[in-house]
Amino acid sequence: MADDEDKPKKHTLDTLFQVYCNYKLAAAELETEEFHSILLSQLDSWLTQARLMPAPITRIQTGLIYMRYKKWRLEYEDFLEVLQILCSESDLNYDQLKETLIAAGPPLGATEVVVVK
Repeated sequence: MADDEDKPKKHTLDTLFQVYCNYKLAAAELETEEFHSILLSQLDSWLTQARLMPAPITRIQTGLIYMRYKKWRLEYEDFLEVLQILCSESDLNYDQLKETLIAAGPPLGATEVVVVK
């Protein structure tokens, strides 16, 4: 029987969240710092890769929702709330939205190797 460690691991919503939190960082940010919260641009990149943007979700819509939090970066719990708001405003199913984001996978063009634990 093969060890579980030999099997390829699949991403979950929270592991992909961590990947996107550290994707396309500004040059001014430290390369060695790891972020655990997501920027609006990173969220929009993820939604675009999942083919949810520009329809049924728009950048204006995510921007207006994001501004409600009055934070530069959103923690995972805030991110889940944003997804719920997007679902209610866009008539989407919450569980299907999460599955679509998971299916989109890590960012295309990301240069770092992603390790899923």
